[in-house]
Amino acid sequence: MSLFQYILILLVPLLAVNLYAAVAEADWLMQATQLIFVTGLAGIYLKLNNNAGFNAILFFIFFFLAQISGFFFDTNGLSLFSLFFYFVAFFGLSREALQHTRMETASKTILVYFFLLISVNTYLLLTHVIELERFMSSELEFDIYIAYYSILLIMGIISLIYYLNSYSKKSIYFVTLVLTFIFSDVFRDSSHFYMKDSAILITGNLLWYIGLISSLLFFLTPERKLRLLNLL
Repeated sequence: MSLFQYILILLVPLLAVNLYAAVAEADWLMQATQLIFVTGLAGIYLKLNNNAGFNAILFFIFFFLAQISGFFFDTNGLSLFSLFFYFVAFFGLSREALQHTRMETASKTILVYFFLLISVNTYLLLTHVIELERFMSSELEFDIYIAYYSILLIMGIISLIYYLNSYSKKSIYFVTLVLTFIFSDVFRDSSHFYMKDSAILITGNLLWYIGLISSLLFFLTPERKLRLLNLL
């Protein structure tokens, strides 16, 4: 079977159950489908790649542990354990991207665009985290969220540096997974804390699945610089 067929067989039933769980507010079922999906994607990666990379193994193991932490602590939010597991998982992603980044001299226009984009995203994430503060039960919980979104912001910076220097299909997958994880977490926090709406939660879950699929494609795709025509 092809990679697309493997993903489709795994995704369709789990996504259907996940969407039902979101509407029915069955958090344990929703988290269980996510655990199975992470495990399934790791299995697909190992089946299609005989020479499994260290960064990919690091990502799938610790992303799975982060989901396990959320499942057994029965929470849709972040805990100290899940923050640590996500940190190591995202370290594997970032390390893989940095290994394929070849720094090149950028024009002033690109540098201005880069800093503007980073500034806007920093402001938006900071606004989101500040909005969450009044819903936090303790300073520790708030500090965990600050640390987590700081990690995501650093990944966003790495993704832009990687893409602007590489222009490869692999870098496009990395940018995609970073953006989907960021927006997925924003929607998750919104539905968990101050906008309890199933539509918001479903949107966040869909983005989460897209982010994980992009992560699989990122690890399976070899680094190969594309011509501009291939990116249009």
